[in-house]
Amino acid sequence: MVRFALTLLWFIMALFYAAFLYPFYVLSGRKIGKNIGRNIFTMGLWLNKVKLDVEGRENIDPGEKYLVVSNHQSVFDIPIVCSALTVEVRIFAKKELAKVPLFGQLLYLYDFVFVDRKNKREAVRNLKKASEIMKRYSFLVFPEGTRSVDGKVQPFKTGAVSLAQDSNVMILPVAILDSRKIMEKGRLKINPGTVKVKIFEPVKVSPGEKRKEIAEKLHAVISQYIEKNLET
Repeated sequence: MVRFALTLLWFIMALFYAAFLYPFYVLSGRKIGKNIGRNIFTMGLWLNKVKLDVEGRENIDPGEKYLVVSNHQSVFDIPIVCSALTVEVRIFAKKELAKVPLFGQLLYLYDFVFVDRKNKREAVRNLKKASEIMKRYSFLVFPEGTRSVDGKVQPFKTGAVSLAQDSNVMILPVAILDSRKIMEKGRLKINPGTVKVKIFEPVKVSPGEKRKEIAEKLHAVISQYIEKNLET
């Protein structure tokens, strides 16, 4: 009960913080509050006693924009990755979240992209919108498409890889280990603990390189690390 209350408290605090800061964010040309996402997510980790063991931050250039590609174990992967990186990140959000009062509106105002996975035509438009947003922010994608129950990395879908090609940015592979223990599938409470995050060297997309080849290369890098360190 206490853990659920802390999760709810963080959510409410994040909403008020984002809503209060937005007018200043706009008036400053999106400079004030640039790191709002990282601040909110870092606060959530601290409040819920979740620690990060991050390796590879030296591989990030804070002045660059990246397509961040990560494995997916938990709903809590988003605050984990966004807190671990030293660049501001935006993500795709389920279209249903747009209907959540205040929360959905704030996601839209802060340049998160809503996606309907069942509508392929809309998915193409979403990728184009994300490509425009990547002029200001890095973008995080989970190419597995869904969370892994056992922690093992599932095959990568290739759609999001086109973002790197269209935006002419490098891909930053990230591996997350043990986040499924922090927030279990189907539960809203956040458990205290430590999550390992490995940030690999950026991958440059070669001209004419096929999306499938890129996806397989990224999958190999991340899955090899997970398999080597996975605790069953």
